[in-house]
Amino acid sequence: MNEIVPALGAGIVSTIICNPLDVIRINYQLNTKIHYNLNFLYKGLNYGIIAIPSFWAIYFPLYKKIKETDVPKPIAAYVSCCTASTFTTPFWVLRQRVQTGKEINNMSLINYYRGLIPTYIVNLNFIVQIPVYEYLKDKTENNTFNTFLNTSISKTIATCIFYPIDTIRAKIRNGDSIKQIKFIEYYKGMTIYLIRSIPYHASVFCTYEFVKNLI
Repeated sequence: MNEIVPALGAGIVSTIICNPLDVIRINYQLNTKIHYNLNFLYKGLNYGIIAIPSFWAIYFPLYKKIKETDVPKPIAAYVSCCTASTFTTPFWVLRQRVQTGKEINNMSLINYYRGLIPTYIVNLNFIVQIPVYEYLKDKTENNTFNTFLNTSISKTIATCIFYPIDTIRAKIRNGDSIKQIKFIEYYKGMTIYLIRSIPYHASVFCTYEFVKNLI
């Protein structure tokens, strides 16, 4: 519970804060129309409230457990991330389809797991992000500002490497073609993603550390 409760809290806070940026980014990435009103910007929040807290509630305890077995941190991060993704992918798919106005009725079981293989590839970013984050964390004082800074730096580095796979995953989840994608399109929405990712991961790790310290 010392890991699960902070993880759930972190997921809920980050979902509420970042849902509008998620909606803007995914619609821009997939060339769908964007409306700047609250109803549009909070599309998919119900599925996000399930997917994101559940993801972190699986990830954090598992990562800690694997790390205690002397498995290298990058491997522990990747295995934990892929495990959490496997269980929560249907909710991520539903969330994205609602955010982009796609039909979610009469979906077959296989459709709920669209993009899972690209997700496993995208998750390799944790092999970069988490070790960089923990390295910076070990070198700095444990406070909110440093947590925010360390998270921002580690996420930016990882995103620059793996963002094209995220674009492919987004198109697969929506049932769009991935053929004849121009190189520049692989990075479409990356600026919005980074703008979103910094407060998202900062709110995740800051809330996680804050609640954990309270407990």
